[in-house]
Amino acid sequence: MKDSILWTRIFTYAFIFVGVWIGLAVYPPIGGYIWEPWTINFCTTGLFTLFVFLSARLARTDQTAIGIIATAVFIIFFCPGEELFFDRNESALLELSSQCIVPFFIGQYNRTSQKNFHRWYLLMLLMGIFCSYTHNGITIPLCGAFVWLAFQRHERFFRQACWPMVVGVIIGTGLSIWKQRNNSLNMATDLEVISSVTSIALKTLWETKVFVASALLTGYFLSARRGRKEILYISRRHYVLTLCCLFSLFTLPFAPLGIENAVTGVCFFNMFWLLFLSQHVAEKYLKRKI
Repeated sequence: MKDSILWTRIFTYAFIFVGVWIGLAVYPPIGGYIWEPWTINFCTTGLFTLFVFLSARLARTDQTAIGIIATAVFIIFFCPGEELFFDRNESALLELSSQCIVPFFIGQYNRTSQKNFHRWYLLMLLMGIFCSYTHNGITIPLCGAFVWLAFQRHERFFRQACWPMVVGVIIGTGLSIWKQRNNSLNMATDLEVISSVTSIALKTLWETKVFVASALLTGYFLSARRGRKEILYISRRHYVLTLCCLFSLFTLPFAPLGIENAVTGVCFFNMFWLLFLSQHVAEKYLKRKI
């Protein structure tokens, strides 16, 4: 049984890889290739397939071929900045690589948070710095979530294997804010600026399909008592990403790294939240059919 699931996954990811490769070959790049076409297409296709693999594993939609393909389509349709996936330039590769780091990092955190070993501390520290420093839209929500988790588990925090990751995220976030320290300080101390930023950010968010879909589906769950219990179950099942989603909303009025980055961060984490809700709806529908 396990072997059949493994081969199903391999063939499905290979199918996604080939499909995206063909799409890149057919779809002309904007402004031309920065490298040889086969090199940039391979890098872009590989990173996108890796992002689908990590997201499907995190959302636990990787049990069937349909679930994996649906996750890939979901990412293409809802991921913020998805138009960059096909630009074939440095920005596209950096965007994809930094987005891949998030589900990988959270998956590793979930895997090591309850373990106690003393290997690879330096690697985990560097991974945390890289994860939070390469994408300004995700660094503050991610840092806020991990600081909150560290506070909750302060009595055993330094006995867990994940603490270098958290320290790395804090360092990377501090470096990101330090780069824009003047803008951050002005926004944090000016109530008029905060109010203006909040209104602009909320208006921008309501023009994004992922935030609207996430808000509507969340409202649907919250409208019934059973739905509220299901929301609570999903939140506990994906606790770290739920915290990231909440912190991205809480820090939105301040936008210390810019309005565009703050909105991108909210949309990015809302994409995962919407994926979790959609998966739950699909599972309920399939159970009724069976």
